Amino acid sequence: MLKKLIVAGAAVALSAGLAFASEFEIEKYEIDTPLKYNVPYNGQYAAEFPEGFPIGIGSGMTYIGLGKDGTRFFYAIGDRGPNADSPKVMVDGRKVPSKVFPAPDYTPSYGAIGLKDGRVTLMSTIEIKDTKGRKISGRPIPPGTVGSTGEIPLNDSYKVLSYDREGLDTEGIALDRKDGNLWICDEYGPFIAKMDVNTGRLLKKYGPGEGLPEIVGKRQPNRGMEGVAVTPSNKVLGAVQSICDIDGNVKDSKAPFTRLVLLDPETGETKMFAYPVDVEAYKRCKDVKIGDLHAVSDTEFLIVEQGTGKEGLRNLIYLIDISSATDLTGKMTAEGKELEAVSGAAELESLGIKMAAKKKIISLREYGWKPSKAEGLALLPDMRTIAVCSDNDFGFGSKIIDPATDKDGKVIKKATSYVIDGDKMTYDGQEVSTSFKLVPTGEKAGFWMIKLPKKISQY
Repeated sequence: MLKKLIVAGAAVALSAGLAFASEFEIEKYEIDTPLKYNVPYNGQYAAEFPEGFPIGIGSGMTYIGLGKDGTRFFYAIGDRGPNADSPKVMVDGRKVPSKVFPAPDYTPSYGAIGLKDGRVTLMSTIEIKDTKGRKISGRPIPPGTVGSTGEIPLNDSYKVLSYDREGLDTEGIALDRKDGNLWICDEYGPFIAKMDVNTGRLLKKYGPGEGLPEIVGKRQPNRGMEGVAVTPSNKVLGAVQSICDIDGNVKDSKAPFTRLVLLDPETGETKMFAYPVDVEAYKRCKDVKIGDLHAVSDTEFLIVEQGTGKEGLRNLIYLIDISSATDLTGKMTAEGKELEAVSGAAELESLGIKMAAKKKIISLREYGWKPSKAEGLALLPDMRTIAVCSDNDFGFGSKIIDPATDKDGKVIKKATSYVIDGDKMTYDGQEVSTSFKLVPTGEKAGFWMIKLPKKISQY
C-alpha cells in the first residue's frame, strides 16, 4: 500500500498522500503478502496465530524488469524462517546458545514482488532446495561442520530439534548476468550459492575453505554474508555482515572494517577488500552491520550500513568503490595476526592497506524510515532510482512472562540471559518461573522507491 510520496520542496503533508522534502523523491509502501503464503503454525500458541505466520520475504532483493502492464518486478528472498531468541541450554556443564523455531520445517523461500498502482504485492514463492533437489530448512547446521553457529534448535516448548546439514539462513539475492539464474548468500556458513531461478535448486555452493576464504568462517554467529551482488562482468561480491571474530573477544575489537569477498565463478579465484565502517558512530565496532549490496559497475557498489549507534538506530546507503582497495588475501599484521587485530584505521594504513572508498547517498531515518533494518537493496536501470525493503520477521515476537530480577532489582528481559537446565528455567544458577510466549506484532515489511537528484555515476 502506498503511504507517502516525497518530492523536491518543503516538508508538507497533503491529503492526497503527498509530502515534500529536498533532494529526493521517495515513494513509501508496505509489502502486501496474501494469506495463501502464510507459514502454517500449530504449536502451543496457535490460538494467537489462527492464520499462521505472515511470510517474511524482505531479507534481500534484486530488480527483475518491467512488465507489459507497467508492473515493476523484483525478486525478494526471506531468511531462515520464523525464529526467536531463547535461553541458553546447559550441555555437559556448558551454556550453549539456542534459538526457537516454532515452524521448524519451514523452507527458506524467494519470490516475485510487483509494484503497480500504488501497491507492492508478493506474487509468487519458490522453496529453496539443496543440490540434490531436496527442500532445505532454516534450522542450524550440526556442530563441527563448516559454517556451524553452535546454536541448538528448539521448538516452542523448548524441546531440542534436529539439525539440518543443508540448512541456510538466506539473506541476499542477485541475478547472474549470463544465464539469468540467481546468486544467494547466507549467514550461517557464510555460504554463497548459485541457484536455478525456476526451481530453487542449488547448482553450486561455496563456503569457508570450500571456495571462499577460510577467514570469513570467523564471522560472528549469525553475522555471515548479509548481501550479494553480481557485477557487469559477472563476478560475485558478498559482504560479511559485521567484523570477524578472530580471537573470541570481538566485543573489544577495534577493527575498522568488515570484509567484502569477490568471487570469479569462471576461475574460482577470490579477492577480499575492507569496507570501512563508521567506527565513530557506534559504541563498539562489533555493532556495525551491513544490510545489502547492489553492483553499479565492476568496482562500484551500493551498500547499506546500519545498526544501533551512539545516537540510536542508523540505516544509511553508501556508494563504495573497490578499484583502489587492497586485496586482503594473505595480508596480516606485523605480529602475524589477522588484520582484525589492528588498533584502528591508522594502523591499517601503516601496513599499506587501503580500504574501499565510500560516499554517503542517503540516511533513510532522516526521511522517516521506521523499520530497525533495511535488508533489501536494488538499483533500477535508470541508474538513479533505488529500491529498499525491510523484513517483517514473520510478524511475531517473544513476550517474557514473570521475569526474574537481579540482585539490584533490575528486571531481566533478555531471553539469552536465562538458562535451560534439564526441565528447569534458571537465572544466575537459581530456578525461576520465567517463561516466554509468542505474540503477534502486526509488523509489515517496508518498501521504498527513492529517486536520486542525479544518476549514481555522478556522485
